[in-house]
Amino acid sequence: MNTPVSTLRADLSEKIVAARSYGLAQQALMQAIVDQRLPHIVNHGLDLARIAAAIFRGTSPESTRVEEDLTPQLIEGTAEFLGLYAYIKQTEKLLNEWLQSTVRKDVSPILQHVDRVLGMEGDPRFDLYVVAGREADEVARHLRDRGYSRVLEWQQICGANDSTTLDAKRTEAALDGISDLSSCRPGRVWLLWGEGAECPESARASLDEQLRKAFMNRNTVGSLGERWSRQFIANIPALARRGRNLGDLTNAFAGSGAVIVGAGPSLDEGIAWIRGQKVKPLVICSYKAVRALVQGGVTPDLIVMLDPKQGLHHLADLDLSGTAAIVSEVAVDPAALSANDIPILPYCSGTDTHNLVAALGSFEVPIIRSGGSVLHIALQIARLIGCARVTFAGVDFGFPNERLYANGAGQGDELILADDRRSYVRRAVDGNHRSGMLVGAVANDGTVIATTVELNHYRAWTEQFVRDSKRHGLNTDFFNASRMGARIEGVEFVADLATHVISTVSVDAERVIDHLSALVGAAEIEKPVAMRLREKAQKLRALSRTCRKAATVARDEKATDTKIYGRVAEQAEDCPEVSLALTRNLQIIDEQMKRSTVDAPQRLRELAAVTGEEAQRIAALYSSAAQRLRRRVSAQEK
Repeated sequence: MNTPVSTLRADLSEKIVAARSYGLAQQALMQAIVDQRLPHIVNHGLDLARIAAAIFRGTSPESTRVEEDLTPQLIEGTAEFLGLYAYIKQTEKLLNEWLQSTVRKDVSPILQHVDRVLGMEGDPRFDLYVVAGREADEVARHLRDRGYSRVLEWQQICGANDSTTLDAKRTEAALDGISDLSSCRPGRVWLLWGEGAECPESARASLDEQLRKAFMNRNTVGSLGERWSRQFIANIPALARRGRNLGDLTNAFAGSGAVIVGAGPSLDEGIAWIRGQKVKPLVICSYKAVRALVQGGVTPDLIVMLDPKQGLHHLADLDLSGTAAIVSEVAVDPAALSANDIPILPYCSGTDTHNLVAALGSFEVPIIRSGGSVLHIALQIARLIGCARVTFAGVDFGFPNERLYANGAGQGDELILADDRRSYVRRAVDGNHRSGMLVGAVANDGTVIATTVELNHYRAWTEQFVRDSKRHGLNTDFFNASRMGARIEGVEFVADLATHVISTVSVDAERVIDHLSALVGAAEIEKPVAMRLREKAQKLRALSRTCRKAATVARDEKATDTKIYGRVAEQAEDCPEVSLALTRNLQIIDEQMKRSTVDAPQRLRELAAVTGEEAQRIAALYSSAAQRLRRRVSAQEK
């Protein structure tokens, strides 16, 4: 007897529904095999069973809890699930034995080999399939005909001159052509090399790393959305008081030279050279490199900030008198942005934070996109202000001498390499922990340094930026003074630092910044900025009330559709702070709806309640920001 799933706990009901579906798909496939149906019918049944199996695994059946709330319904439901679980595991074993041992009529040996490799685990919807060998075309065509949409041929991604290795650039381009790549999880890559052949292990690891990076990019918004919302609101008073219009800097340093300073180990031997320049260059410094630079006697003109997790410790106790401005993403850590009175040149790194600024409607901030690195922002600033010469120092895109940073830079961060030097763990005091495989990169001094797929991507972005600059006739010369750092294609390596001149035109960055227009006029800080903050708080509180009402009605009336959430959605459209803060929740629901049998109305009820709570919290943040602005204005008037 089937237990009514509506009477059970949500996680158990999902498992039961998924188990029933998988069992029925197995039965249909077994019947097609017994009846000796045509190959395409058996294939169709096999693929449906694989999808059902993936959905079932997505409910984490092994983690089923049975020790609490022992109601009669729960006991009955748990008993049914355990019975289903035992049945489908036994049938799964029989199907795998059939795949491994049976010779199927009218099915070519290579296609039988593919099905044997996949067994009952391959998910046609979300897994990635890489095919190689003499029959690669046949296999790829066959998989696509069966609905396996994420199929790559090895010839698309291997080295042009070495077919045994993976080419990072070609792989990235091929992956870019796959729709909704972020749905393909790391670890779900199938390498179909043909019977008797074996894929190079390095290719498997590289592909998995590429997928890990795509998955991390997808999750960046989810993991940082709440931080972006909260930190942007907390930064509003500082942006209103110290913000300057970045667009006013266009060609402000035309003809001058700039040194873009990264925090890599090669900066150790470049600081004295920067300090000794006879003609003062413009020094554009990444946030993590500031301490090493200042301790070495060099004052940065522009400090560039991007990562919202990087805290005050990179600037704490440093004398930054002489620094002209901080080029800052609007949602960086408020402690780092408020630690001094240096002018701020704000920008948005993407549409997510730009939507927050636009919703406020009080000032204009440009979007500057990057490939993930703060150095990409620094490059675009150098182009904006018209620099004729750009020199890199401490821009290593790898780990020279197996080190993470220059002396004094990135304090507290740690790099741990595996004994075989094939993988790494990177631990940061700000919580940006990363791990993955290591690859090699040729350094400017001819050695090979360890690096990561991520850093290789950052370097490739930089190389493309240089190519685009030359193609568009921007007449900017690029130089690389990072002897131990990775080679950057299209950028001239400076072999003799003593003879290289960063700039032939002396710059006074503070004077230039002093003449920029304010982001918000002094008379506008109280009106309309503070008034707009109060209006935002009121809208958020109204959204919170609507959410509480929707959740209450849905609970009392046992709503089974989404109509009741229409008003919530309507009000939420004008509150991007909430949707951004709840991105992770939305992603979880979206993924569960794709991969499992999620009860959407119940999840939406939960989301409505969480949305109301978050709206209330963000409203309080806006009210606090408005009060801080009013106190500042009152103090200035006195």
